[in-house]
Amino acid sequence: AQYGVGIMTKADDAAPSKPKFIPKWKLPDGIEDGIELGLINMTAGAVCGGIMGALLFRSGGGWRAASTVAGMGVGLGSSFERHRYIRRR
Repeated sequence: AQYGVGIMTKADDAAPSKPKFIPKWKLPDGIEDGIELGLINMTAGAVCGGIMGALLFRSGGGWRAASTVAGMGVGLGSSFERHRYIRRR
């Protein structure tokens, strides 16, 4: 049976009830670390932007959401630059 982006097969060394997953494609080395770094930094930026928006923009009017999105952008941009620097070394 085929599930998602890989094929489920029974492993020779595993128990018969546990199938082995063989992916059809593979991400380049280090991409998983960059994705994890981006998600962590984006979340931290959203939290910081949300807190700053709640403190600075008490009236609302979309400014709180804008500061949260700006924080997410700062976090994502920071992780992109850091990952790009690491990949170039």
